Formats: sequence, structure tokens, C-alpha cells
Amino acid sequence: MSPAARLSDSDLLEEDKVAFSIEGRIVRELGERLVKAPEVALIELVKNSYDADAEWCELLNDYPNGIVVRDNGHGMTLDEFRNAWMRIGTSAKEDTPESRKYKRTITGEKGIGRFAVRYLGKRLVMRTVADDSQRGRTALEAVFDWPEVDRHEDLGKILIPYTLRRARGEDTGTTLTISVLRKPAGTINTRQVKTAAVTNLSPYKSLLEASPVKELIREESSSPDPGFSLHLRDSSGEDEIADVAEQVLKHFVLRCVITLKRSHLYLRIFEPGQAKPRIDIKDKYENSVGPLFVDFRFYPQRKGLLQGIEIDGTVARSWLKVNSGIAVFDRGFRVLPYGTPGDDWLRVNQDRSRSARHPVSNIAKRHFPMSPREEASTSLNYMLRLPRTEQLVGVVQVRGRRALREDASEDGLIATADREGFIENDAYEQLRDIVRGGAEAIAYVDRQLQLEEIKREAQRVRSQLRATTRAAIKEIESNPRLTPAEKKRFVGRLTQQEELQSRQEEVSALRESALEVMSLLGVVAGFMTHEFGTAIHELEKSLEVLRAASRKSPEIATSAKEIEASIYKLKEFVTYSQGYVRGASDLPRSPYPVRPRVQQVIRVFGQYAADRKILVSVDIDAELTAPLVPVSLYNGIVLNLYTNALKAITARSGTSERRIAFRAWNQKGVHVLTVSDTGIGIPAALRKRVFDPLFTTTEANRDPLGSGMGLGLALVSRCVEAFRGKVRVVAAPPGFTTSFRVELPIGASR
Repeated sequence: MSPAARLSDSDLLEEDKVAFSIEGRIVRELGERLVKAPEVALIELVKNSYDADAEWCELLNDYPNGIVVRDNGHGMTLDEFRNAWMRIGTSAKEDTPESRKYKRTITGEKGIGRFAVRYLGKRLVMRTVADDSQRGRTALEAVFDWPEVDRHEDLGKILIPYTLRRARGEDTGTTLTISVLRKPAGTINTRQVKTAAVTNLSPYKSLLEASPVKELIREESSSPDPGFSLHLRDSSGEDEIADVAEQVLKHFVLRCVITLKRSHLYLRIFEPGQAKPRIDIKDKYENSVGPLFVDFRFYPQRKGLLQGIEIDGTVARSWLKVNSGIAVFDRGFRVLPYGTPGDDWLRVNQDRSRSARHPVSNIAKRHFPMSPREEASTSLNYMLRLPRTEQLVGVVQVRGRRALREDASEDGLIATADREGFIENDAYEQLRDIVRGGAEAIAYVDRQLQLEEIKREAQRVRSQLRATTRAAIKEIESNPRLTPAEKKRFVGRLTQQEELQSRQEEVSALRESALEVMSLLGVVAGFMTHEFGTAIHELEKSLEVLRAASRKSPEIATSAKEIEASIYKLKEFVTYSQGYVRGASDLPRSPYPVRPRVQQVIRVFGQYAADRKILVSVDIDAELTAPLVPVSLYNGIVLNLYTNALKAITARSGTSERRIAFRAWNQKGVHVLTVSDTGIGIPAALRKRVFDPLFTTTEANRDPLGSGMGLGLALVSRCVEAFRGKVRVVAAPPGFTTSFRVELPIGASR
């Protein structure tokens, strides 16, 4: 026998049943857990208006004085107020999945509205006008003092004062006046509230108008739904916003549209102005998400973006910045935080930042596989062009499940308790995989378009090159200063250059290789300078022996003088080379004079010019200083332009005057150097091409200056541009045929 059975009835003190008691502060604690952002609170109140079959809802945010939410829905009768609004945890909405008049799918969750108003302010006055089947049209007004509710130990004993009157001449609807606002109400992001519902204010309205999901999720009703509009009393320029959205959304680079109907998935990628999709995928799909519609546009920051748009470009770019991201809508209402600034729910920014090379989505893995060679290639791997969140604008429309109940499965999209996103279950992972697949499809097509554009550009360049070559040949053939042999040589060189250009990849590799060789020659020059110095020392000792021998044998004297002249030339070369090697990379600490630099280069090739009767003039002030570039770089520029002029004059036939002129000056923060000559000249059609690597018009010969690799002017151009300068062929001064002009900032730096 149990101890309880052994007790006599005389020991029984009391026997009854006890109920749970709930303190009033539970309302506050639930509110803090269910509503964590003021925007979410307002959106929940807008949902209540929509569920009440309202045609419009008006919001007035007058912080810190108050917030008013007003609609023209069916309102609440006294019975509905008692049994729905005043009952925490009611299943009224759950048991009634459609609105009573327009058969709208219910969007709000049970009890969230009262917690939303409590989150925003400490006092609420609710006035609601409704048609009561027993009493006619009534006006109910109730006052909620939330701090007073919090102080009660038993929530069930709290009494909320209300009045019920006949409503004479009033339209149905509900007005919530929230006052004594809390701090979070002062941080409301108006834009997030504007985009909360698919209304005339929302920039996403036009995107969702094409959605088939609204037909899938709306049941037939006896009364046609007039639609729902959200009005913000403090908003302005709404028509302008709509115009901007319409214009920007039409000027996309690529568009992705995805539809999921039962077990069929359709993904299409469109180019602007094309009705036929660039990609059209139709797959069987094991659907856990439910009905789904996706439409987003791609706006990369490239030349030509928004070209032809009929609004101010600055306004359009600002709109893109504000509205970027892919927003998610559930039953016509936005689900935060998806698509808000800083949100990366598709993880595209994360993968772009780490240069991920492998596709993530099942769609891309199946339809856009890459070979190992493509994955390794920066030009072929489309994942390296994955759009960033900031480059996308669009929407996702779904039909999520109402709530998670103990007797229901966890399938489908289910909102989290705090209304911030969906629970990360299988359905949500599938949703993300599908939309991410659209982003990767955009990347795939974008890579295709870029490769096609490169081919078109190469074809355009080749066509332009042919036209330029024809013009240059025509100019050469009509040049009276050139002999037939010289004309033939130049035309042959141009034809050869055109053939090289047509093999673009081959010639690019050849150019880079040749420039590498030139950089290695700098190392060789350093070595040779040292060896020449040693050789000169030995030659000087030999010269002394020859001089002594010439006293006894006069015929040796002539050879001794020739060797002495050669030693002098070598010394000049070594002096120049030593300065070049020492200053190859050192930036000067102070300005240095220009004239000695030019004169040193002229001396090195002085005998060459004298032998060919070439006059060289220098019009440079003795006090003029050079920009802050390495001395050897400045010398190299002068050297290349000088030898280029020498070869141009040597190539010219006839007895006309042979001259080279150096001029230099400083003006408005820029150092200017010009080198002019009376050589064969450069046809106008070739003035830009002379700076291309491997482009040369010099005939192969045994000239001491060499035949030319076609790299001198290319190196000059690269060196000048490295210090933010420029070099170009300009109109020659009177009496000259060619003039090169170099400009370097006086405070030049890399």
C-alpha cells in the first residue's frame, strides 16, 4: 500500500485545481523577442491592414510626438477585439488562412501586432470601426498603458479600458495612435518601410508585376481585389522615384528570370532589347520551396553602363546604390534583412573577395561545367566574374508557411520568431541554391559576352589597322623626298607590320619578350662597362709602347694616333655608361641641370654625326633643371630620341640640309623636351604606331647605330608614362620634318 493511501481523510488540508499565472511583463519580454527592429514593427502593422482587406494604409511618423497607422479595412467588432486582439497566442489567424472579403492570403502572424505597437511606444490608443451583425456599425476605442501592464503580477487580471459607440457616418477601418515613443522609433529607416509592401511606392513593383506566383497563391473571391497601397505622409517625390526605377530597370546589362512551378524549374538569361533568352534552362526539380519567382538585373561598373537613359546619370547611379541587392517578398511583403545594405545572403561577395573558382549552385555545376584548364585561367573562369551584391537589383517572391506548429512538419519556408528572415532548413537552402544559380548563370553569360567583345575589338583593330596602313602607303608613295627604293622598303615594312598585327596573340608575346631582353641589356651594360674600363687601361699601356716605338719607326705613328682616338671614344662611352648604370633606379634628391645631360649624349655620338655632316643644335638655358626622375631615365629618353633622329636623317636621300634641334623649357609645372629633325618624316597615319613595340622602318644594315629593333620609342613611351608624363609626335617647326615632344611633371613620381 502506498504512503498516500495510508493517509486518513482527516489529514487532507485542501484539494483543488490551480491555473498558471502570467506576470504582465511577459508582454514586454515577448515583444523584445518577437520584434527586434522598428521597421519590422511597422511592417507587421501594415500586414494587419492588408489582412483586414484594406485598400490603403497610411503611416505618419512624427517622432518624438507619435506614430499613426490608419487604414480603411473592415475593422474589429467588440467580439473580435476580445477574442483575437486581447487573447495572447490566439490561433484565429492560423485557423483563417484567407481574408474574409478579397480572399487574400493572410500575411500576419498571431499576436505580433500588439507586440509591435508596444515596441514602438509606451501608450496606444486604438480606434476601430466595423460592421457588427447584431449592433450595426460600431466604433470601438481602447487605451493601452504598457508600463502599467508591466507592473501587474497577473496578466489575466489586467483590465484595458474601452468604449463602444454607434458609428454614425464613419467608414470602416482602424487607427492606431502610438505615443510616448521609445528610442528605437527614432531610428526608423523610411526606405525599408517604403519597400516593405508591393505598392506604388515600392521600386520593386514593376519587377513583381510579371510574377506568376501571385496567381498561384491567390484564391478566387466573390469580390475583385482592388489592390493595396501604402502611403507615407512624410514621403515626397514618389512619382520621380517610380520614374527613376522604371528607367534604371530597363537599362540592365543582363537579366535573370527564374520560375519554379511544382516540379519544373525555368531559368532564362536575357540581354537588353532581346525577347529571345541567351540561356533557356528547363529542369525537373524536387521542389521544397513552393511557388517561386525571381527577377534580378545586373549592373556592372563599366563604360557604357546606363547609356541612353532618359534621366540624370547621377540620379540613376544613386538609385542603384540605394536599391542594390536581391530582396525577398513573402505574400507581397518584404522579408528582412535579405537584400538590405551589408546583407550577403547569396554569399556572392564572400566568394568574390576570396576569388573562388568553383561554382557553388547545382544549376551551374550541371549546366556550366568547366575543364581544369578553364578553371585555372583568369580569362576563361566565369566564377571570377561573379556579380557582387552591389551590382544586382531584383526580387524573389515566395509563399512561405504561416508558422511552425508542433503537429506540423518543418518543410517549406518558415519565418523566424523575430521576423528576421527564414529558418535555415532544407527549403531555405534550396531557395538560396536556386537564386545563387541565377547569379552564377549571369557570370557565365557575362564571361561569354566579354570574350565575344574581345574578338570584336580585335577585328575592329585589324580593320582600322588595314585602313591606317593603306593611308600610310598612299602617303609614302606620294612623298617626293623618298627614292623608289626607300618607298619600296617602307611599304614592305608596313605590310610586314600589318601581318604581325593580324597575329595578335603571337605579336603580343613577341613584344613582351623583346622588352624583357631590353631590360636584361641593362644588366649586360653594367657588366660591359666594368670590362671596358679594364680594357681601356690595358690599351693605354699599349699606346705608350707604340708611341715609344714610333720614334724609331715613323710608320707606326699613324696607327698610334688612330688607337688614341679610339681610346678617347671608348672613354666617352664608359663615362656615359657608368652614369647610366649608377642612376638606373635612384631618384634624385634635388633637381639637376638639363643642358649637360643633352650635351653628354651628343658627345657620345658626335663623331657619327660629324662624319655624316649632321648639324646638332641645343637651345636649352644653362639654368634649366630637369624633373625629379632618375638621371639615367632622362639620359635614356634623350639618347633614344637622338639616335632615332640620326637614323631618320641617314635614311633620307638627297643633299638637303641635315639638322637635329634640341629644345627644353619648364612651363606651368611641366618640363617639356622637343627633338626635331630633317629626316624622312613620319606619315600622319603612323604617328601613334611609332610607339608600338617592334614597329620599325629602319632597313637592316651595318650602321653603327644598328638596324633598330623597334623598341626605342616604345621604351621612351613606357618610361615617360611611368612618371605620369606623355610623349607624342607633334607638328614640326619650320624647316624640319619630324618633332617629338616629351612632357614630364616637374614634381614627377611613379
